[in-house]
Amino acid sequence: MPKVFIFTLNGCIHCSSLKNRLDRISIPYIDLEITDNKDLWDEVVKQIKHEFLPTTFITPEGSDTGDIYIPSIDYETEDEIVDIISRYFFK
Repeated sequence: MPKVFIFTLNGCIHCSSLKNRLDRISIPYIDLEITDNKDLWDEVVKQIKHEFLPTTFITPEGSDTGDIYIPSIDYETEDEIVDIISRYFFK
């Protein structure tokens, strides 16, 4: 099964909305709240050169590497990122 990691911030309405939507369609994810995972988030920002949330990292089944999806760069709407994530689960 793929793994979905979502970098979020408490109080971020876009982050909460995405997590609620994934819960409704039963797609599991790992919530990485950035203030609780500061070192990891700082490394991600250093690599992707953006601090937009919710940033999503997906590793396909059997892999430790994957794809990162940044709002306003890789997707514009919640529907788009939900569709991207869903493709990893419902091929």
